[in-house]
Amino acid sequence: MIMKKISFSLTLILIIVLVGCNLPGAQSTPTSPGEAFTQTAETVASELTQVSLLASPTPNEPTETATPIYTNTPVPTDTLAITPTYTPIPCNLASFVTDVTYPDNTHVAPNQAVIKTWRIRNVGRCSWNSNYLLIFDHGDGLGVTPGYTQPLTSSVVNPGQIVDLTVNLTAPSANGTYTGFWRMRDSGGVLFGITPAGGTFLVKIIVVATTSVTLAPVISESGAIRSDGVIYSGKIIAGDSVNNHAIQALISYDISSIPSKATIIYVKDNFKSYSISGNPFGHLGVLNGYKMDFTVPLISGNYVSGFSTGNIIDWGTSSILDIIETQPAVKTALQSKLGSSRFKLRLQFAGSNNDGIADLVRFTNPRLILTYTTP
Repeated sequence: MIMKKISFSLTLILIIVLVGCNLPGAQSTPTSPGEAFTQTAETVASELTQVSLLASPTPNEPTETATPIYTNTPVPTDTLAITPTYTPIPCNLASFVTDVTYPDNTHVAPNQAVIKTWRIRNVGRCSWNSNYLLIFDHGDGLGVTPGYTQPLTSSVVNPGQIVDLTVNLTAPSANGTYTGFWRMRDSGGVLFGITPAGGTFLVKIIVVATTSVTLAPVISESGAIRSDGVIYSGKIIAGDSVNNHAIQALISYDISSIPSKATIIYVKDNFKSYSISGNPFGHLGVLNGYKMDFTVPLISGNYVSGFSTGNIIDWGTSSILDIIETQPAVKTALQSKLGSSRFKLRLQFAGSNNDGIADLVRFTNPRLILTYTTP
């Protein structure tokens, strides 16, 4: 429609121009054909401009621009961006987890062997391997000389993993408190330790005078009990019978002479006085020992059915019975009973193998050797 209006307007203008040239009163000054064409073109251009303006479409809605409204709402300070401080993690760094053995201020006997174990976590960026060393840094060597080193690990301890570090030490002969400080060294010879600031970790013992006693069974309170309720008073027997009844040994020790505030340094077993019938270890397996407050005199209800967990001593072969060994779990159990008059053990195999053969271990004088200190 707009184009049609423009075409009509051009036609009308040309007619007016042509007619105007011949109307009376028109300019009589003759013009050349070129000038006439120029004038006509200018007139047409002017008219086209006006037509174009008239032909421009008018929008249906005003194009008013929205004016933004500004407020003075304060920005909470806790929403302001805070640039964090970045602290790089060192290549080699450790953190202390726990003392596996000999916590600080443990009482030990003069010249006692001290097998110290720390549990350490790798909190650095680098893995530890067999080229890393555990070194005695300073303080009391407890049997090791200045500059002593040993491999930190025989495997690889990656960042985040835990490793137990063990050193074999010996307590001095004189009473007193002794402290040794230890660190680690990487393959490049750089020392490092535990957080904070890569410090040392230590072993701290108190050497005190000790007392040793040997506990023998109270025979009148000891004996054995069979799974069918039969009681063998005064006979310390473990195994099974020809009738396929399991037999458990019950041993009572008098500890009333040990001060209630004593600290037990170690307990050793001496169960070397024994005899065997049949093949108890081959047919019945491991002989386990348990702390048990059984009734005295012995009653059939003292028998414990099944093969329970929680044993504090065990022997897998008869040859192990011939060895006097330190028993840490027995030490812990006996320490908890100080202040009472008796410490009691139950010995048992898993049960009978139902072969109609008596497989037995008979103990004559199973003893416990205690070394302790008093405040």
